[in-house]
Amino acid sequence: MRGFVKYSGVIALGMTMLVGLSACGGSSNQADDLEVVVTDEGKILWETGLQYVKVVERDAPGEANQHPYAISQEEMRDVLNSMYVTQRVLLKETQIPLFSPGEVQTLSSTIARGLGMATTGEDVTFVTLGVHQGALARERNTNSGRVFIDSRGRLNIIFGLLQAEYRDKDQFTGQEIDRRVNPLRPGSRRVDANPATRLALDNGQAYYTDPETGEERNDWVVIDIPTVLATMQQRRGDSQTGTVTPALKEQIDRNTRDNQILREDMTNIKEILFEMSAEIEALREDLKAGE
Repeated sequence: MRGFVKYSGVIALGMTMLVGLSACGGSSNQADDLEVVVTDEGKILWETGLQYVKVVERDAPGEANQHPYAISQEEMRDVLNSMYVTQRVLLKETQIPLFSPGEVQTLSSTIARGLGMATTGEDVTFVTLGVHQGALARERNTNSGRVFIDSRGRLNIIFGLLQAEYRDKDQFTGQEIDRRVNPLRPGSRRVDANPATRLALDNGQAYYTDPETGEERNDWVVIDIPTVLATMQQRRGDSQTGTVTPALKEQIDRNTRDNQILREDMTNIKEILFEMSAEIEALREDLKAGE
């Protein structure tokens, strides 16, 4: 019996990793096919473990959101892929994608769907985990945010966590972190999260300025969707015609880093699956011997 449980666990882990691999590189729209679950906390569009995308009541009064808002999954994917953060290694600064390929795959469909069903008094909130390239090694980070379209038709994202390192256990005590007490919260209109990581703003992106204090909030980005989409389209056009503008060179450098990260992920997963295949075969032999 013990061998059977172990055997099943290995297979389950392998299936989980294969699903994760397809999420990074595939074109599946599974999130679109999921049923919306209505709870006291809001409408759950997607949920797995601590990760979720929900439509919830807005967190503070103010101007009505321009919801429902129609945006395609492809357009939302371009918006998410346009977002980068600044990473400092010693004295050198580099820019890396804010969202991992898996996060983009999930959020592009669910956020677009959420904005299309939200009312003027609702926001879309999310929490995602992704593997990102850190300063020295690969890191498991978390992003969380509150998304809405303001009265001027601009996309707003208020981040609660911005590529924050994710831990299951406290780094000092070694004890499991109780997420009921320390939840992964989305951003808030009321309080500045002051994330340690800063966004690398591009065309059509700006920090929100508090009208009362006149200060910028680096946890709150306001995005002019048409400008971002036009910029992304222009860079794709430049790449096809061979025109190497400074913006295109930057985009090429970014894409090169992204592709390298994805290749490393694919290689690591393939190596793990190869090792697991040998273990599965050994377990199969053990089961036969025990019959």
